[in-house]
This record gives sequence, structure tokens and C-alpha cells, in this order.
Amino acid sequence: MQIKKEYTREQIVTVAKGVFLKKGFAKTSMRDIAKGCGIGVSNIYNYFNSKDELFRHIVTPLTTELERMMHDHHNVKDHEQFLQYARGENNEMMMNHVQEYLSLINNHRDELKLILYKSQGSTLETYIDVYTEACTKEVLKFMKAFKHSYPDFRVDLSPFTYHVHMVWMFNFISEVIKHDLKPREMKKAIEDYIQFEFSGWRAIMNPNNI
Repeated sequence: MQIKKEYTREQIVTVAKGVFLKKGFAKTSMRDIAKGCGIGVSNIYNYFNSKDELFRHIVTPLTTELERMMHDHHNVKDHEQFLQYARGENNEMMMNHVQEYLSLINNHRDELKLILYKSQGSTLETYIDVYTEACTKEVLKFMKAFKHSYPDFRVDLSPFTYHVHMVWMFNFISEVIKHDLKPREMKKAIEDYIQFEFSGWRAIMNPNNI
């Protein structure tokens, strides 16, 4: 019985993801999902209390990874590697970010599509806006601490500058997904984007070296 329940739950999630991707959250009904599963609508409510809860469950692997990235990238205790990058002594951060972007898109492409294009009407409709604002606050906290330790670097930029940087990340990811780049093209695009972005920040932080 437990195996059957787990199978039914997995089936609901799989079918719902396909319907959400095709129709979007707002235009998808629980009846659509039940029909795809070959079960009654009431049976879905034995597993998920609402369509919104089901949608959130589907994209949880993505949101969990994004939250991890936000905190890992802006850990105020991790200034040493950032200092090496800022001085132009080490590009390990750039290479790590390339791999993270590749993994994020390859492992969560469908969930990214749902969040970016199909979430209207759900409680995650404004997730990107909320996330970018939270990231901006984390960056400002990180840079304030970094400035305190290394005052020679120019990192006290306006909050809006950092905000735009965060928004740009999702715009880039969105374009990669929209154009359905082949693996080699995607890797090259991410490498170019990261190099452009990191080189720009390095130049801003070291104005005397321009």
C-alpha cells in the first residue's frame, strides 16, 4: 500500500510538471492533472492541499539550490578567496561560478522555466523579485564587511548597482533557456558571461588600475 501511495504521488508530480510547463500555473486545473494521472480529482488532495502547494513542491529543488547559492556566494567569513580574485591573483571563483551555472541550468531547466515563465497566479509569482532583493541585501552586507577589512578596494557602490547585477543573472539564464543552446554553446556563453561580469567588477574595485 505504501509503495502504491508513493507511486501515485510521484505520478501526480510528474504529470503536474508537464501540465504546468504547457499551460502555466494560472491556466492549469487540478482536473487537468487528475485526468493526466487517470485518477479522481479528490485523490490529488490526499497528497497535496492545493494546486499552489503542488507547484511549490515541484520547484523546491530549484529554490533550495538558489538559496544555497545566495548564502554561499555572500558568506562574510569567506573573504580570502574574494580578496585573491579582487587582486587578480586567482580566478578560481570565476571557474566555480561557471560550473554552478552549468549545473543549475542542466539540473533544473524545467523548474527554471516554471519560475521564470509559468508561475503567474501562484505564490511564487514574485519569487525572482524577492530573491534578487534578498541577494542584494546579502551582497551589501558582504561588501560592507570586506570594505572594513580591506578599505583600499572600491566596493561601496549604490544598492541599485548591486540590484541590477542580480537581476542580470536571471535575464542571462532566461535567454540561455529561451534559445535552447546546445551544451557546447551554453558552456561558452556562460564562460563569456562570467568573465565579462567578473572582469567588470574587478575593474570597478580597482579604479587605479584602469
